[in-house]
Amino acid sequence: MIRMDIQSSQYNTASGSEEKRNEPLTYEETPPIEPILHTEPDLYPPPKPRNSFASIITALIVLALLGAVVFWLSGYYKQFTNALLPSRNQQQNISPTPSPKSSAGSVVSTTGEQTRPNIWNQYPVLNGKTRVVYDGITFKLPPEVFPPICDGSTCRSQGTYLPGGTRFTVALRGEGQVLPDYRNRIISDLKGIPFPLKDTLLLGKTATEFSGVFVGTTVGGYIFSQMRGYMIPITDTIAFEINHFAPSGIVADFAKDDVVFDQIVQTLVLPPGNMMDKGGVGSPSATPTK
Repeated sequence: MIRMDIQSSQYNTASGSEEKRNEPLTYEETPPIEPILHTEPDLYPPPKPRNSFASIITALIVLALLGAVVFWLSGYYKQFTNALLPSRNQQQNISPTPSPKSSAGSVVSTTGEQTRPNIWNQYPVLNGKTRVVYDGITFKLPPEVFPPICDGSTCRSQGTYLPGGTRFTVALRGEGQVLPDYRNRIISDLKGIPFPLKDTLLLGKTATEFSGVFVGTTVGGYIFSQMRGYMIPITDTIAFEINHFAPSGIVADFAKDDVVFDQIVQTLVLPPGNMMDKGGVGSPSATPTK
């Protein structure tokens, strides 16, 4: 709205005349009125972003399908090329021949492909009290047989099981050992049942072979039904025992393991020296190990 000021008149009482004052006209503009904006709700909200995980799964499925198609096409192509080249499908048939066995059970392959030999493992003998390796005595066992372990806390003997189920043991006897020397003693079980004995020559040394088929008990408390082994003199005061027996109550193939036992005996390494005059069997009792 515009306001206009008109010229004002003043009456001068002193002069008795009306005096007019001239003043300039002023204009005042009305400030602009801003229109009121009414916000309306968005009827069409922006689309939500797609699930990236679902997109990844979809892409993996597509890639898997493509891979399957490529694999099928490659197999079809291979069959097609093999049909065009029949000479590639011709193979030479080679009949295997029996594999001879070398010493100590080693198997040597005579086929076109070289197989790993059946190598037997070598083990030492331990002192019964100190568990220290006794120098000069070793033996070998088949690879399928577990390593021998000490029988008891004193390690009076070391034992394991042969493939047929019999128990195999070795032990040192005599001075500084848990078990006594067998010389000048009767070889029997714990209850005094004697074994039939036979003097023999084993690896250049005299030895005493003992065997028996009866229900007996070892020094370790094992009840057995059959046993066979050797007592071998090593020095004037030390002897070595090696045997295997069928524990009572356990189904064991003694005849099968007896063949393995003879092979083990042939792998024995003993200290040098001729002890042929150091053997001998006398009277009281020397019980086999275990």
